[in-house]
Amino acid sequence: MPDHHLRPMFEPNAIAIVGASAREGSLGYRATCQALIGGFEGGIYPINPRYEEIQGAKCYPSYDQLPESAELAVLAVGDKHIEEQLRFAIKHGARAAVIFTSGYLDEDIEPVLKDRLEKMAADAGISLCGANCMGFVQLETGVRGTWFDYEELRPGNISLISHSGIVYRALAGADPRLKFNMVVSPGQELVTTAADYLDYALSLESTCVVGLLLETVRDPAGFRRALAKANERNIPIVALKVGQTELSTQLAQSHSGALAGNDAAYSALFEHYGVQRVQDIDELSATLALMAEYPNLGAGQLASAHDSGGLRGMVIDLADKAGVQFSQISKDTTKRLEEVLDYGLPPVNPVDAWNGLDGFEESFTQSLTALANDADTALSILFTDIIIEDEVWDTFMRIPKSVVDATGKPVALALNWSRSPKADSALPAQLSGIPVIDGAGNAILAAKHALSYRDFQAQPPKMSRFRPDAGAVSKWRRILAEGNPLDEAASGELMADFGIPVAPYSVTETLEETLQAAERLGYPVVLKTAVEGILHKSDVGGVRPNLADEVMLKAAHADITSRLGSRTLVSKMVEGDVELALGVVVDEQFGPLVMVGAGGILIEVLKDREFLMPPIDQASAAAALGRLKIAPMLDGVRGAPPVDRQRLFAAIERLGAMADALGDVLSEVDLNPFLASSDGCVAVDALVVPKAVQASNSVEEAAHV
Repeated sequence: MPDHHLRPMFEPNAIAIVGASAREGSLGYRATCQALIGGFEGGIYPINPRYEEIQGAKCYPSYDQLPESAELAVLAVGDKHIEEQLRFAIKHGARAAVIFTSGYLDEDIEPVLKDRLEKMAADAGISLCGANCMGFVQLETGVRGTWFDYEELRPGNISLISHSGIVYRALAGADPRLKFNMVVSPGQELVTTAADYLDYALSLESTCVVGLLLETVRDPAGFRRALAKANERNIPIVALKVGQTELSTQLAQSHSGALAGNDAAYSALFEHYGVQRVQDIDELSATLALMAEYPNLGAGQLASAHDSGGLRGMVIDLADKAGVQFSQISKDTTKRLEEVLDYGLPPVNPVDAWNGLDGFEESFTQSLTALANDADTALSILFTDIIIEDEVWDTFMRIPKSVVDATGKPVALALNWSRSPKADSALPAQLSGIPVIDGAGNAILAAKHALSYRDFQAQPPKMSRFRPDAGAVSKWRRILAEGNPLDEAASGELMADFGIPVAPYSVTETLEETLQAAERLGYPVVLKTAVEGILHKSDVGGVRPNLADEVMLKAAHADITSRLGSRTLVSKMVEGDVELALGVVVDEQFGPLVMVGAGGILIEVLKDREFLMPPIDQASAAAALGRLKIAPMLDGVRGAPPVDRQRLFAAIERLGAMADALGDVLSEVDLNPFLASSDGCVAVDALVVPKAVQASNSVEEAAHV
């Protein structure tokens, strides 16, 4: 296998610590100590002309005096000296570097230091961790390019890439139950981005799961390639993406110069690639702990055993809220539980298996074994708590491993309370291969993500069955590239060319033409202004629906044309049981996204919408519709029949194909309302905005879509 482009950073021939120091507590001292204790077998060379040796290692006066050319330069110097030392290191063989400091100078001149460092590294073709970072550790090779005082780190199978330095420190440094093969603090990502680190992590055979804490994605195309690589290797990605609100986005920008991106686009991206999105550090660490041991679950759902009936009820509520289903156990499993449990304890899943102090080990072991062995169980969890370190706790800690050995099925241990005072005593269970999760809620969420990733893996690759006509694609790319606004008639023509149903219509210039069109279409009809430049007709009183006859049509025509102009559009009045909205927006980072949501004014009131990243298949369309608040309406309410889902799915799939083919020349597409019924679905209004007309790429700004 050819070298990865980050090999000189994580697998160098030698490490040079520029600015090494013997002064305890200093940046140079800490970086030197970390490099020396990591277990790296290559040369480690402190550089500082003021010292003969540091921590027993010979110290060298400068980079060019080293006994060999060190590929990794750890620059433990201040911003005033960074530029000079990076240039000197590159000149003398460095192919990767770490910059801990901010990369800013007071009263700097253009181009500023950060930009000069970026250009220097890019021109030299070297990888660069930082600036403004805590560095990294690679536990397989023993390379530590960090200043944080990590002590003992147990090598494992979790890769962590964190834009938060505190998370970089805490997850690897504070909880020995989480075991990593690499931990990276990318900082400002002047050259090397999270996408590069993710790609490298996926190249390691030891990687079973990757955790991400992201403020932004600076290389969207590279990030998507890395996520596709994760899918190919069946490696789950667990991501905590901050910047979901306006305030947090602003803070992210001021903190690291990041363009936090649009959260709806990230949701669509994660959904497309099966990334398991978490909301806080507890959920992140719990999911990593579980999926590090069980990255690929088998068929079935969740089983659990409890030592408290009350807390069993709490877990049932938490699972319902999270959408986690419990396995439907067989009659044989029920019978086995009856044989094990004391009178009065129901033989159900989840089970309260507390038979009393004298018989609890046998009861829990046999109950959990029966549940785990059930064909509908993919994962079993024993819920308990550490109150004191006694024989009861020691027994509970042994039970999951016994069940794993007996069944070969995944089993985890969960503490009902996330602040159990003796959590460190769970370490032996974790080291024996049993995930130990703090907090019942975190355990349920971790199970949700493990099951969700399992279900994602079972899906075929997303691939639209619809292939748009090549001539239509060429035609509309040419028209849209001209940048001229499209009126409703042209927008409707575009939809029709991609097989997206629109209500029949005619554009007219006179009353006579309007009346003739209405006769041809059949009453009732809708009359709208078609004057150029009026995009949102309702806002100016340019729409008159449900015109039942010629008299009503003449009155509406007189009103609209007298105020807005003579050009009008008359369309067939159509009915639907559910009013939806479909659309396309183009995100500045990740390109075109298809939106499905509640239509009409409901989209603004409920903000009920989902975004999908092309290509879209009908399964993806169905899943997105199922997540809407108005989803139950699709099944029919108050006697209405269910909508024709297949035609609705097909319309969304075709809209995705259109977005994929035309996304680079589009800004927005608005089909609102889009009516669905048992007879099919149809757009009754269409608005297409070419990219040259409106450059806004924000999904959230497209609230009217």
